[in-house]
Amino acid sequence: MSRLTMLLESIGNTSSNFSTASRCRPLGKTVELGFPHRLFVPEHYEPGYDYPLVVWLHSDASCELELDNVMVALSTRNYIAIAPRANQECRGSDRYFHWGESVADCSAAEDLVWDSVQAVSSSLSINPRKIFLAGFGSGGTMAQWIGLKYAKQFAGVISLSGSFPTTSKVLSNWKRARNLQVLFAQCQSSTLCSEDELLRAVRISHQSGLSYKFLQLRSEQDDCFEANELDSSMLEAANRFMMSIVKDTELNLSPETACVSECVEFGFN
Repeated sequence: MSRLTMLLESIGNTSSNFSTASRCRPLGKTVELGFPHRLFVPEHYEPGYDYPLVVWLHSDASCELELDNVMVALSTRNYIAIAPRANQECRGSDRYFHWGESVADCSAAEDLVWDSVQAVSSSLSINPRKIFLAGFGSGGTMAQWIGLKYAKQFAGVISLSGSFPTTSKVLSNWKRARNLQVLFAQCQSSTLCSEDELLRAVRISHQSGLSYKFLQLRSEQDDCFEANELDSSMLEAANRFMMSIVKDTELNLSPETACVSECVEFGFN
């Protein structure tokens, strides 16, 4: 029996929020912002329809252009999405960026998120009650930190291969954070978010009464899957998670039986 299974059995109800799965457009419009960003407008955009908004926080050594292929795998019709560029430039590169870990870095990321939301809201038709904050790797960690702090402002948070934040005051608003729906997805063998980090997130979620849903992805063919890549099955699960909130339906994180999983290539390379 694995440590993960033992932990889930020991804390009872949390196990009901855990799932294990086998892996098996032009942008058109713009918004005015004072920092680099990427905007995604869904196919057949209808100005009279209030779309859910996804604010995407990219991974380390990446940039806002990550959003393009993310949306192809997530959904090209369901959401408007925007990705701000992280606040710190990677050493030796003017094309790649990362999120810092200090309180000041988190505050800078907050400003980027809120400026993005305000700009999209003033230019496009979105549902202000259906704003999702999502990210990959350190972007997922930052999404959790901001989401838990401003729980009432978000419909849900998605962290894909992002560890639970270690920055101070992450649970400063824990009473309201209990009502925030969070999807925490991790891949076996990942070094971005290890199984130890998954175990830690399960413990904190249980101890604090947070509404986390845990998903661990595994592959029977390790030679054709890189654990640190953003896998399409993660984004498909994220889509099901958000649609269950948008439509107020029961969440099912199990993959589609006909789904063929693949790694998402980032479009700026």
